[in-house]
Amino acid sequence: MKRWLAKRHRGVRPDVYADEPDQRRAAVEVGQCGESVLRRLVSRDADARVRAAAARRLQDPVMLRRVIESDTDVQVVASARSRYRQLLAGGDALSLDYRLAALAACRDGQIIAHVARSAREPALRRAAMERVDDHRLLAEIAEHDDDRDLRRAAAGRLAAIRGKGQRR
Repeated sequence: MKRWLAKRHRGVRPDVYADEPDQRRAAVEVGQCGESVLRRLVSRDADARVRAAAARRLQDPVMLRRVIESDTDVQVVASARSRYRQLLAGGDALSLDYRLAALAACRDGQIIAHVARSAREPALRRAAMERVDDHRLLAEIAEHDDDRDLRRAAAGRLAAIRGKGQRR
């Protein structure tokens, strides 16, 4: 991977403090930045490509949520959403309790659905599933989830939602 990045940035000296956006982005992409620098870049850099690169590496769900809610560039928001989904589902070293709290604060239905399908731990998938009303997603979880208790809970939630619809 480092070899590919080196080829990609040939002729560009990675420097997170450089005036040139390509140099700042290269520094982010080769991993020369700590979390505090990534936070600064994702929230304050004038160049959207630098902000997007920083979002793809950031490990801070709170900052990523701010970017999702406030950045005006579509690519930056897409990068932040992708990284946020990855972090919540367990693609790093964040604790389960921290990710459960981040999930509770999340209002994005697509991210919640992703966590319900893909989270590493059944407890996190269950917490997300309990916030889902999509019949197809609940049926998918009820049929295919690896955890038997979660499959049963999804089937029960689906039956309860369908029952509410019939009573109206």
